[in-house]
Amino acid sequence: MRAEIPGVAKDDIQVSIEGNQVTIGAEVKRESEKKDGERVLHSERYVGSAFRSFTLPAELDESASAAKYDNGILELTLAKKPAIAGRKLTIQ
Repeated sequence: MRAEIPGVAKDDIQVSIEGNQVTIGAEVKRESEKKDGERVLHSERYVGSAFRSFTLPAELDESASAAKYDNGILELTLAKKPAIAGRKLTIQ
């Protein structure tokens, strides 16, 4: 799975997996400042957050899944949990 998250630092991105649900969250921080020499004419700060959740058809294995962030693109490698085979019971 790939998600474009431009302008966000790697440390400001959170990915969580719970069962078959994946949640991606990011905190955006931007600052801009206009100066005239040493004097500040205009200063602006923006802080916001965005979250997105996906429900997949199969349970995911958190320990086998991985996330990589490079040049504004978050790439998730999600592994399915192996199917648990039934167990035969011995009749006593």
